[in-house]
Amino acid sequence: MKKNPYMKYFVLTLSTCWLAWQSFAASNVYLTYHWHLHQPIYWPEKHPTLERVQFAADSYDIKTSGGGFFPGSSVPHPQNNLATGDIGSYDPVFSIDDRIQVYQWGGRDSLRHLLNFPNGGASISYTGSLMDNINSWGKDSRMGYNSEWRNGYREASHWKTSAGHPRADMVGITYHHALAPLIPKSAFRKELKLFRRAALANWASESKGFFPAEVAFSPTLIPILREQGFEWTIVANGHLARTTSNYLSPEVAPSPSTSTWNTLPPNRADLLNPPVPAGQWWSGSIDGRGAKVPAPFAYLPHKVEYVDPASGKSERITVVPMDEVLSYQNGYGTMGTDTIDQKIAPYSNPARPSLVLFAHDGDNAWGGGNSYYHESVPGLANQAIQKGHQMTTIQQFLQDYPVPESDVVHLEEGGWVNPEGDWGDPQFVKWLYPPARSPRDPGYDPKDPRTRIDIENGFSSSWRSWAVVTAGANLCETSEQIRGENNSDVEKAWHFYLAGLDSGFLYYGDSLDDEVKQSLALNQAMPYIQRAIGDGADDHTGPTIFHPQRWPYNPGGMGWGVTTGYRPVGFNGAPAYSKDFYVWTFVYDVSQVRDVVVKYRVSKTGVNSLTDHDNETYKGGASVGPWISVAMNRRVIDPKFAGNPPSGNLNYFILPNVLADHYWAKIQGYDQVLIDYYVEASDSKGNLSRSEIYHVWVGAK
Repeated sequence: MKKNPYMKYFVLTLSTCWLAWQSFAASNVYLTYHWHLHQPIYWPEKHPTLERVQFAADSYDIKTSGGGFFPGSSVPHPQNNLATGDIGSYDPVFSIDDRIQVYQWGGRDSLRHLLNFPNGGASISYTGSLMDNINSWGKDSRMGYNSEWRNGYREASHWKTSAGHPRADMVGITYHHALAPLIPKSAFRKELKLFRRAALANWASESKGFFPAEVAFSPTLIPILREQGFEWTIVANGHLARTTSNYLSPEVAPSPSTSTWNTLPPNRADLLNPPVPAGQWWSGSIDGRGAKVPAPFAYLPHKVEYVDPASGKSERITVVPMDEVLSYQNGYGTMGTDTIDQKIAPYSNPARPSLVLFAHDGDNAWGGGNSYYHESVPGLANQAIQKGHQMTTIQQFLQDYPVPESDVVHLEEGGWVNPEGDWGDPQFVKWLYPPARSPRDPGYDPKDPRTRIDIENGFSSSWRSWAVVTAGANLCETSEQIRGENNSDVEKAWHFYLAGLDSGFLYYGDSLDDEVKQSLALNQAMPYIQRAIGDGADDHTGPTIFHPQRWPYNPGGMGWGVTTGYRPVGFNGAPAYSKDFYVWTFVYDVSQVRDVVVKYRVSKTGVNSLTDHDNETYKGGASVGPWISVAMNRRVIDPKFAGNPPSGNLNYFILPNVLADHYWAKIQGYDQVLIDYYVEASDSKGNLSRSEIYHVWVGAK
């Protein structure tokens, strides 16, 4: 029988078509953008004639008229160069052409390039303080801004996807760019309420989405987010990756001391999510900012649950992971889809496809410029479509591919990988560096990185700033409890206090005059607080407890990153951290703090199961032991103290009227166990407060 010469070609053609179909099906990846726009209240002092803080144009006018001077400082404040004509430091913030465009119409004009795609668009976080600042220029047509500054984004927010969702989704964010996981809950609620009101007034729309400043998230935020109408939040996909049960396994774990693991390793208490096969992980980095993440797990929206420790009631929110590595690359240069095609698309399921979210600043670096918005955005979108991918928005994607209610995952706390010196640290060290040991301390050994932190007696400028923030929250909370939310003094107290919460004041620390801005804001609020509280006889508000911290983060285990001076702890032959660990916090109360204790208990199973709430409630259950109480030690902070030796960059020329006290206790004598812990405090009137419950694995394995 003679063979058909075309049969081989026919078979190869079928095979090729099958492989091509498989490739196309697997490459069904969706892409979208998030652009973050923000400027702070640069000088949260009272306006000379109005009952509000100074906005950018106000501070500029004061400085250029010869004002802005304070005793103890030889330069006018704020020290930042606000606009052309200012004598401050660095480039003029509001006079840069790219910012003049993007704060008014730039984002809208970029989105015009995506109108050819049925669902192309972006989410945009435009903070309340930025609205205030731009309006301060625009209302008088100054510095390139005009009174219609808001109309560009308002217009784009009313362009619709195929399902009727905004192409410019003006999502929620803390009004003053406050670091949500660390500010007191009362302040977080106020920030969201203020933002909701401002967004509706300026954009004539409300979003179901939330962008946490610095992408800093904690499940403890969920109840207030849901209360304020938010259904989903952006999170960093590195903090999903770090919770898979095989993240620390030899075949997966990134190597400490590399740019893909430039911070503390995760604590084993957080390794609660299912493993992902080693072949589905990829790593990348740029400028020291890196991550190792699994596909598709780190590219799928999931549900994250919060359990109220008192009632046991649970609430959930959808978390939408941003790609940390690709986002940073997208903000600093042109890019194609090669990584998506090779590392993400092969594992994408067409029934529930992967979502690649590029989230970064929209007003800084290359990603804030004309080339980005009018070349990179359309260029990447067109290439993605050619490769079989799709452009979308988050809200459209969540409608097209709803997250199953059964897809509940654990999420590690932390922010995005962008900040140098934090790199996504689970303790937010860029904004809260733990109290550092003085090099003059006899216990300091420059060759031993374990001696760098001194919880009992150390100092850092960000640590001190949170003592101001904690005290201010309690003063405002008590004012509101006594006089009511709508009282004029209460409203003004919150107004001034909140303006000092910008995360940038902590991020830059001792740069320029950022170290005094929390104190300045609280001091402006004090006259209103004092009138509202009076003699304090009606105080029924419990003490304000700062988000409890621990050190070391991995008792008995590994350490790396800025807190070790980038020296190994617990690997490469270096000794591990002590198994004993500190729990520390700040506490303040108008009626004076009476008692502060840390309560802890030991798990009987060694795992904080996602299928029960035993570890999440004060009541507990069969899988946990009884609570053990340890009294916390009190340290009164000297408001003038600037380290030993004093930092040459710090100038506390404005001192706070009040500071919270620092409290610490040590939990000792455990190994290879899971421990739950929380802080409880009472005041002189018997008012009681309890913190959230936290979890830590103690031991090397």
